[in-house]
Amino acid sequence: MEVLDQLEALASENPNSAAKAWKDDGKKIVGYWCSYVPQELMHAAHVFPYRIRGTGARSTGRADVYMAAVCNCTYPRAALELALDGTYDFIDGMVGANECDHGRRAYEIWVEKKGIPFHHFLFVPHKIDDSVLAEFQKELLKFKVHLENRFHTFITDDALFKSIRLYNENRRLLKTLQEGMKKEQPLMKGSELNTVIVAGVCTPPEQYNQLLKQLLEDLRHRKPMDRPRARLMIYGWIGDNSGFHRLVEDVGGLVVADNCCYGTRDFWEPVETDGDPLKGIARSYLYRPTCARMMGELNSRLAYAKNMIQEFAVDGVLITRHQFCDIHGSEAFSLKRHENEMGVPFSAPLIQEYLGEDAGRLKTRIEAFIEQIESN
Repeated sequence: MEVLDQLEALASENPNSAAKAWKDDGKKIVGYWCSYVPQELMHAAHVFPYRIRGTGARSTGRADVYMAAVCNCTYPRAALELALDGTYDFIDGMVGANECDHGRRAYEIWVEKKGIPFHHFLFVPHKIDDSVLAEFQKELLKFKVHLENRFHTFITDDALFKSIRLYNENRRLLKTLQEGMKKEQPLMKGSELNTVIVAGVCTPPEQYNQLLKQLLEDLRHRKPMDRPRARLMIYGWIGDNSGFHRLVEDVGGLVVADNCCYGTRDFWEPVETDGDPLKGIARSYLYRPTCARMMGELNSRLAYAKNMIQEFAVDGVLITRHQFCDIHGSEAFSLKRHENEMGVPFSAPLIQEYLGEDAGRLKTRIEAFIEQIESN
């Protein structure tokens, strides 16, 4: 479908046509590293939130010079590589966060070695309770004031409410697409849906919502997919492209659900407010389905995964992580300990490299896992 081709182009190009058109209009773009950075705040400041990714990197030679040996993950290295070679010169600012040591270090080196007109570091708590919520709200207020000062604007409550409504519409449309994967024969491949999700982090929300509405309309006339050998869920880290999903499809499987950063966790719950938009954003982002960086929230993640398994009729869970990822490495160990209570088999951790040179090994292991499911 033509709209899928448009979304594929937006997801796979860096910068993409949307970013180029935005810049041609003389408007500002702010890159952000982590899904815990509220896009609504940047949008309300009349800037385009564009997620920092490694899309387009072919190697990490320049980044390797600066990144420490203990920060070996190739995902932030790829993003830093693009900064150092000038690919990211189109952004007017950048927001970092304490997502992980690898990503944080890449952000710091970028600011120090490359320089950037505006940069802000957002502290995201590692635990969740009401006392922490108050501190996170203060962090968002600092971010708001910094945006206002740098971009010579005033972020009003009305502007925040407007941005919240816009992004909640985006979340509703994405959730509608995801709900379609509950069908025995869905209308989309898992790789196609993941590509649609990735396109959303690098496309202005107004344009993106129109594309999603067109896609939902076009899907009504599409022939359902064939029944897969196994309906699978991905739990962990898969990066910012759909290569892993395509490996699953190459051996007859279908990804119908996930617990991933570039996935359902980023859009599953809307931002809810009770008259105070900043507090509403803080609460909704902090209490959303959690990242593995929140070490004390494993039980909530297990509950989220179990709900996905039941709702989407999942046959098995693929545990994924990037090589050298401490956070998801620890999470993978914990997940295997709880496998029996989840009701479906979990794979051994599938370790990836961001630049994708291990596709053959991963495909073999995915097919072996599907055969394990079929034999039970």
